[in-house]
Amino acid sequence: MKKEFKQFRPSEYRLTDLSQSTDDLSYCYEALKKVSRSFAVVIQQLPEDLKNPVCLFYLVLRGLDTIEDDMNIDNSVKKDMLLTFADRINKEEFTLENVGDTQDYRDLMLHFDKVIREYQKLGPEYKEVITDITNEMAIGMNKYAHKNVESYEDWDDYCYYVAGLVGIGLSRLFLASKLETSAKLSDKSLSNEMGLFLQKTNIIRDFAEDLEQGRIFWPEESWKNKANTLIELQADEKNGLAALNEVVLNALGHVPACLEFLECLDNQKIFRFCAIPQLMAIATLKELYNNPRVLHENVKIRKGKTAKYFISIQDFNSTKKEFISILKSLEKKDDTGKIKSILTEIQK
Repeated sequence: MKKEFKQFRPSEYRLTDLSQSTDDLSYCYEALKKVSRSFAVVIQQLPEDLKNPVCLFYLVLRGLDTIEDDMNIDNSVKKDMLLTFADRINKEEFTLENVGDTQDYRDLMLHFDKVIREYQKLGPEYKEVITDITNEMAIGMNKYAHKNVESYEDWDDYCYYVAGLVGIGLSRLFLASKLETSAKLSDKSLSNEMGLFLQKTNIIRDFAEDLEQGRIFWPEESWKNKANTLIELQADEKNGLAALNEVVLNALGHVPACLEFLECLDNQKIFRFCAIPQLMAIATLKELYNNPRVLHENVKIRKGKTAKYFISIQDFNSTKKEFISILKSLEKKDDTGKIKSILTEIQK
């Protein structure tokens, strides 16, 4: 939940204005635009039956994440807020004042009762999924409040809690809707890898921005043998690029599982909802690989590329073709053979 693609500029109005003039559900969709413009756009790809459950799933997790990100909350208080969150959304319509590290998040929490009222209108099959995922994510957030991401195994574990669980939850919502029926959607490891691929891409992309804010999300294993600190790594282009390429290749290792997941989707609207962010992620990794700008600024794909995916991607074959095209262009720059191995696996 921590990181997302930031391709769209939010409008200027505040959620506090909306809370006075819209019904609860309209407020939820406008709130989604403020806290995640890109997700608010891609959710429009979904079938009508899934839009509300997915919107509310995201906002509930965003509420949880807002608590976790607020450094002004005492750790003991935060632990209790996180670990009781899933229970509270099923029992009370609460709001939280002055919680959140941006105005948009503070506004969301100030009117969180609107989100809860709409969440409580969902069918039990949807609420069960959202409750389960919220509870497990809270446990993971509390865990990493006291633990550094040292190894690549830690990185996978951290990303599982903040993003893999989102993938698992979405798969369960798809199945609950009965619009998808593939048994592969019950495979948590497959859904998890979808989330890991997106989360790692965002973490890699936001290196400079996070460093400026004193946040460290790259696993120490990727850079500790190259520099004493990330500031040193940033100043040393050779070692900085070596670490960058290492984490990019690690993220690309999730591609075969992502394609396997996409192939099992039958509903075209659900497919597009899932495929567009995945394509944006691999296109972003192409821009990041061996790019020294990543060490100093946030590097994004062109808006035209994003628009192309929204318009042109309709089925699995076209999506896989684009993945292969991007991987082949990266293979020319990779002297480790890892991208060649990925291509071999997905072209079997």
